[in-house]
Amino acid sequence: MIDIVVLQDPPVSKGFLPSFAGFKSFAPCVIKPRVACYVAQRFLSNFTVFPGFVEGYEDFMFLDGFTPRGCFGSSYPRFRIPNPYARALNSTPRSVPPNVIFAELYFPYLVASDLNLHNPASDPTRVISAEEEKTSLLYFERTSSLGFSLLNTPGVYTRFPLSGPFRPSVIDLSFANPHMYPAFRSWDSSSLPSTGSDHVPLLLTLSPPSGDTPPPTPKWG
Repeated sequence: MIDIVVLQDPPVSKGFLPSFAGFKSFAPCVIKPRVACYVAQRFLSNFTVFPGFVEGYEDFMFLDGFTPRGCFGSSYPRFRIPNPYARALNSTPRSVPPNVIFAELYFPYLVASDLNLHNPASDPTRVISAEEEKTSLLYFERTSSLGFSLLNTPGVYTRFPLSGPFRPSVIDLSFANPHMYPAFRSWDSSSLPSTGSDHVPLLLTLSPPSGDTPPPTPKWG
């Protein structure tokens, strides 16, 4: 079951996002939003969900979820899923800076993003220019300093250009902070059908830690 869908550069017609049965949509209040989130109605029956936005950054939004029972088997009553689309700009390296995307929070935080960044940690076989590495380091150093974990399987492509000379790349990156990471189960780039985009739809699975006890050891005595 899919509970939350985050989209970057969603299809918009006459200022309206597409609607999907069983899902409620959230997006910045602009004519052509570049980020949008969809939440399953069944999920909304168990969690209270509010969208959030940051002034000056239309390429960024987040969802805050609340439940008194605690999120993902933890005691935290709140979690956050940000949706950044960090486009390359002429004036600045990207439209959303690392300090906006990667916040230092005391509750579970999962980043599902299109960062348009190339980095050896996510794509170890790619030859990266000095300028690309310099830009990506701003983001990866921020994640490292705050204890975020990269969830991608390194080297598994997330974008396949439909035309032109460009090679496949790994630019759709997912991260979890230390409070969310124990609930992370899998990152999958092959289970969902193609959407017609040059980006692969990615499936992230979260669930409470199993709490399994270690297997019994022989009683040698």
